[in-house]
Amino acid sequence: MSNNEFGKAMDKHQDKDVKQDDKTATKDSAEPSKKESSSKRRRRPVKPEGFKEFETLAKGIIEADGSSYYEWLHEQHQDIILNFNVSNQKQITNVAKKGE
Repeated sequence: MSNNEFGKAMDKHQDKDVKQDDKTATKDSAEPSKKESSSKRRRRPVKPEGFKEFETLAKGIIEADGSSYYEWLHEQHQDIILNFNVSNQKQITNVAKKGE
């Protein structure tokens, strides 16, 4: 095999490797974007700036009155749930009345 023929054979072999590397690079570059978009969907809520300071202050105020911060917080949660259910109950009643 002459030097020139050997060079051509090597070039063809290298071209195949480059094309395969391009395919791999394309797959690799596509995967992180999938991971990024899925991680955006699963993002955990972030506490607002200054949340901890306000929580500490509220806790101090409530406990200074002799009440439990956690009892108060629990009552707030219950109010939200009860109000939400009452709002939905009114909507359900209205839909049921329209259906009659």
